[in-house]
Amino acid sequence: MAPSQPLEILKQFGISGAGISLETLTQGYINDTFRVHTPKGDGFVLQRINPVVFPKPEVLMANLEMVLPLLEGPGYRGLKLHPNRKGKTSIKDPAGGLWRVFNYIPDSASYTRAETPQMAREAGRIVAIFHLLVSPLPTEDLQVSLPGFHDIRERITQLRAAIDGAPAERSENCSDLIAQAEALYAFCRQIPFEALPLRVCHNDTKLSNILFDTQSGKALCLIDLDTLMPGHLLCDFGDAARGLIASRTENGKSGKAAGPDLKSFEAFVKGWKESGLKMQPVEKQWLCHGVVLMPALHGIRALADYLSGDRYYKVAYPEQNRDRAGVLLHSAQTAQKALGRIQEIAENTWA
Repeated sequence: MAPSQPLEILKQFGISGAGISLETLTQGYINDTFRVHTPKGDGFVLQRINPVVFPKPEVLMANLEMVLPLLEGPGYRGLKLHPNRKGKTSIKDPAGGLWRVFNYIPDSASYTRAETPQMAREAGRIVAIFHLLVSPLPTEDLQVSLPGFHDIRERITQLRAAIDGAPAERSENCSDLIAQAEALYAFCRQIPFEALPLRVCHNDTKLSNILFDTQSGKALCLIDLDTLMPGHLLCDFGDAARGLIASRTENGKSGKAAGPDLKSFEAFVKGWKESGLKMQPVEKQWLCHGVVLMPALHGIRALADYLSGDRYYKVAYPEQNRDRAGVLLHSAQTAQKALGRIQEIAENTWA
């Protein structure tokens, strides 16, 4: 990407002049994101949607434009798209990437680790409020931008194909991770997805996709809404919980680590309950299995990406996807071992 390209794109959104500067935000794995500093006001967030990951970006933009008006309510501060000079919400570049601009929310920040139980509680509250706000929208109104995104059967099939096609230098030293992935897949197959109701889901509720008020510590909203699609509640629940109860960040080195942080999980569940979100009995029954499912699924994805040559996730060093897979699969295994206690905590909180 040419250094001048983001500034040229901003001009098409009516944002130009002296004093405009860009700060690259590197936390995301997929898209290119910049904070736009302006002499007046709090600025903007400029983002280029990755055309390799999202080959039909107009689909995710249509979903986004449908859902954003619903995401305004008590305890939730919604995002706003900034229109371009033609009144549209996005611009496509010659390489197929789609650019959009959000208004920046001042005094906000996102984190990769829950630093306090209160942060975990706020994460549970805001994810559940998101579901409350979008619940009036029929799932059939949304398009599926990433088919099979949370289908663990499809993900294990992709992993097996990656194993078959992996070069020797990638496949060596992965046998333990492959065995972990297969064992976790066998466990997760018991989840009766066909019996679970479909909901409008965020589908990527990791902690770094939650904005917090830097003054009060309150959670403000969910960001990175590109994966808005019909889905199952246990996926959003488990995706949020996976980073809260993990003993280390997912970008750390693999290896032995402590078990899940059950105090953070209890705080997360209390925040979820505070929202008042209603769940069907079958959702409650299987919700905590999401705490095993989601790190397992993401670990399988990271391992397949490593064996395929890092085509999906951005990496800072050659073995990063393998290390991500190791951390995620270990987190899933420790959550599986603690699942009885995890379910007990949830049931006692909701009683």
